[in-house]
Amino acid sequence: MPKAAFSDIVCSIARTVDAIGERWTPLILRDLFVGLTRFEDLRRDLGIASNVLAARLEVLREHGIVEKRAYQSNPARYEYLLTERGRDLYPVLAMLLTWGDKWLAGPEGPPAVVVHRECGRPTSGVVVCRECGGSLTADNVRWLSGPGGRQAPGTMLIGGVLEATDAAD
Repeated sequence: MPKAAFSDIVCSIARTVDAIGERWTPLILRDLFVGLTRFEDLRRDLGIASNVLAARLEVLREHGIVEKRAYQSNPARYEYLLTERGRDLYPVLAMLLTWGDKWLAGPEGPPAVVVHRECGRPTSGVVVCRECGGSLTADNVRWLSGPGGRQAPGTMLIGGVLEATDAAD
């Protein structure tokens, strides 16, 4: 039985997971950000079956996250380039990397280091308020319903909680 799509759930997190949440997809995105763009290079780096890689890349293409571009015609060979929408996923991957480095890296340390090109120093992801620049944590934010929010499949309880929070404010 096929899995139900999250795209119908009234939640931006669910819709994002629908686009990038399948197994292998975050690692494909990682490789694209690092600079691997050719199908065969992605397949070899990840050790992934060609059909699985093709399927994941097609979903990314359908969501406008990558564009497929021929770099050779005989035989046909393609590379996959991040679109603006795809490049906007960088903070998501940066935070996954930061969390993994903190909690799962192991005693030998992180397997990769991200260096900020402007200052030349190793860095990691942080989440800050776009208005004041202050750090955002689970303890210093609150969630309110947005203009597209409503109680619907996938948000049957949270929709009511957000509405109650709105009413209390």
